[in-house]
Amino acid sequence: MVDGKIKIVGICGSHRHEQNTYYALRACLDGIQTLGIPVETALIDLSRMNIGDCRGCHACFTSAGKGTFCPVIHDDMDEIYPKLLEADGIIAASPVHWWSCTSKLRRFIERTNGFCGSGNTEYAGALYNKVGGVIAIAYDVHGGTEVAASHMATWMLSQNMIVVGTQSAHIGGTAASNLGVPTGGSDSIRFDCHGMRSIYEVGKRVAETAFIMKYGRNHLPEIQPPTELLKQIGAGKEIDWDKFYEHENSFPKEHYGVEGRWATSKVAFEKFLAEMKTRKKAGGNTWGLIADEAAFRTAWLEKRHLELLSDEEIYALCPNYYDYFLKSGKQGDT
Repeated sequence: MVDGKIKIVGICGSHRHEQNTYYALRACLDGIQTLGIPVETALIDLSRMNIGDCRGCHACFTSAGKGTFCPVIHDDMDEIYPKLLEADGIIAASPVHWWSCTSKLRRFIERTNGFCGSGNTEYAGALYNKVGGVIAIAYDVHGGTEVAASHMATWMLSQNMIVVGTQSAHIGGTAASNLGVPTGGSDSIRFDCHGMRSIYEVGKRVAETAFIMKYGRNHLPEIQPPTELLKQIGAGKEIDWDKFYEHENSFPKEHYGVEGRWATSKVAFEKFLAEMKTRKKAGGNTWGLIADEAAFRTAWLEKRHLELLSDEEIYALCPNYYDYFLKSGKQGDT
C-alpha cells in the first residue's frame, strides 16, 4: 500500500483570470482524479501574482539557500518556489502569444534560474527528475500551439525534467478556442473535443509517470560499483587532469554521466572545488567565489547524486574517451 500522495502543480501563464487557458488547466488537473492514483493538485494563477523580471545577475547560483531562492528580488515567486520543490509533477499552460508562451510565463520560467544544474547552492538541480507536461491554447487550430508547447517543454528539458506527451501524439495538450462556435466566453475551449482530450491525456500522463518515478525509485536497487572486470580494465590507469581541464575548459564539463552513472574523478572534483573558491567571472558572479563549501558539496554530491570515482574506475567506464587524457608512462598493463 502506498502511503502519501503525489503532488501535481499547474502553472497558468495567461494574463487573464479564469479564461480559456485557466479552464483547460483546471479541467486537466480535475481529470487526474479519475486515475485512481492518490494525488494532490494545486493551480497557480500567474495573472493574480506579481513576478518581476529576472535580472540575469546569477546571484541565485551562489548566494541562494536556507529558504531564500532569489537573493535579489522578493515578490510572489517567494511563494511559488517551495511549491515547485514539493511537486512531483509540473504542468505549464499558456495561451499562444506570437507563436510562444506569454510574457507572464516567461518571467516565471526565467526566475527559476536558481534551479539550474549549473548553480552551486542547495537548490541547484532541484527540478531534476520531476515530471513535466505542457498545455498551449490558441485562437484557432493553426495558431501556433505546438510551437508554444515546444518552448515550454524546452524549459523543462533544460531543467532535466522528464517531459511527457500524449497518447494522441501531441507535443502536449493543444487546443483552439474558435471552432465555429460563439467565442469570447471563458470556456469556449470546451468545444474543441479533440483538443480537450489531449489536455486530459497530458494530466494523466504526468500523474502516472510521477507516481512511477516517486514510488518506483524507492524500490530501485542501489547502483552497483564497478565489477571486478571493470576494475581490471582500468587497473593502473592515471588520468592527466591538467590536460583534461585545458581541453575541457568550459564549466561544468568536468563531470560526465557514463554508463547511466553521474560521476567524476575524486581528483577532478577537488581540483574543481579549489578553482571555484577563487574563480570570478567578469561582469557578474556566475560561478563566483564560494562562501559555503559545505553547501557547495551538498549541491554537487547529494543533489546531483554525483559519485566520486577513482581514475581507474572512470577510465574503465569510458576508456575510449579517456585514452586521450592518460598520463604517459604511468599506465599499468591491462
